[in-house]
Amino acid sequence: METYEALSSFENLKTSYPDLYNQINSIIKEVIALRRDLRKHPELAFEETRTAQIVATKLRDWGYQVTEGVGKTGVVGILKGEKEGPVVGLRADMDALPMMDEITADYRSLTDHVAHTCGHDAHTSILLGVAKIFAERGLKKGTLKLVFQPAEEIGEGAAAMIADGVLENPKVDMMAGLHVHPTIETGQFGITETEFSCAAMDLFELEIKGNGGHAAHPHRTIDPVAIAAQVITALQQIVSRNTDPLDSVVVSIGQIHGGTKSTIIPDSVTLSGTVRTLNPVTREAVAKKVRSIATTITEGLGGECDVNYRFVTPSIKIDKVLRGLFEETITELFTSDAIVYKNPSMGGEDFAYYSHEIPAVFFNLGTNGGNPETAYSNHNSRFDVDEQAFVYGIAALFQLASNYLERTDE
Repeated sequence: METYEALSSFENLKTSYPDLYNQINSIIKEVIALRRDLRKHPELAFEETRTAQIVATKLRDWGYQVTEGVGKTGVVGILKGEKEGPVVGLRADMDALPMMDEITADYRSLTDHVAHTCGHDAHTSILLGVAKIFAERGLKKGTLKLVFQPAEEIGEGAAAMIADGVLENPKVDMMAGLHVHPTIETGQFGITETEFSCAAMDLFELEIKGNGGHAAHPHRTIDPVAIAAQVITALQQIVSRNTDPLDSVVVSIGQIHGGTKSTIIPDSVTLSGTVRTLNPVTREAVAKKVRSIATTITEGLGGECDVNYRFVTPSIKIDKVLRGLFEETITELFTSDAIVYKNPSMGGEDFAYYSHEIPAVFFNLGTNGGNPETAYSNHNSRFDVDEQAFVYGIAALFQLASNYLERTDE
């Protein structure tokens, strides 16, 4: 591996936290090597057995109490301090996406149609870097609980781990997590000033039933294709005419299935789509509106509509106190210029489940190194990250957890 000298530019970190600076510098090559190995060997949701084994082995080697199989393939590592105190949870997701990896680097995926094109390989490696530093330093007070989570990409891993008791024994007092992002430059951190930072992600399927027949005689049919067109158009009224312009809602149809031939009006058409909302009250209202619009229009035109509406992941709720601690921590480490205040994302992220159970903070880690290779969006087949950003991620999570443990009374 090439010589890594990323820390040469972190003058504020070097001056204010020289011990942390030196510690990160001593492990950064190991962290990068681990990330490249995970990129080459991605695993899909609830199939992260190799990744989980690597995580569990390293945590045990470093003295953590390790529990495997949490939420099916999740791993939890616990490090206890010398004295009783609060319990800090830090989370990383481990799963990859079902798509091709088209980067040209030698660490591209070796598995066809499976790739770490969202950055979970980076999240896992960064948190393992944090784990090693805490293991070397030890804890004076409190407990560190590291949560390596499966199945974020299908929105089920966090809920599965919570169901298996990940927030208990010991009970977690706060949870923090990060997500790499190419819209932010390396050396910067993105966070929202609003209560909700990532949208709730819900799915729906509408089966519009009519009465098929010959396309030359539409008057003898109840045309579900024509009805579907009306429903699609009307659903957009939810955003443009039924939602406060200062609120945020997305209603998108991603799939339309129906028919077998151009001269046949089918018996049914199926529409599949997604709804994204930030406000939980709006989330409930939009769900009712989708159902009402779809059934009313369909029935009014002589058909029937079966609605399957699924609430998937809630919106991420950012605790106000923890946001303040995050801002203070980043300012201490890298100055306030490193903080970028961003708009909420309408993308989904199942870290949200933790945030509705306990106080939580979630932020973006800038990974755009100023070149085309690190500028592709998440879920793009050429997505990659600037590995220099790992230093920032490790420092931020380590110091955030340390500050919470030191400044929070039992």
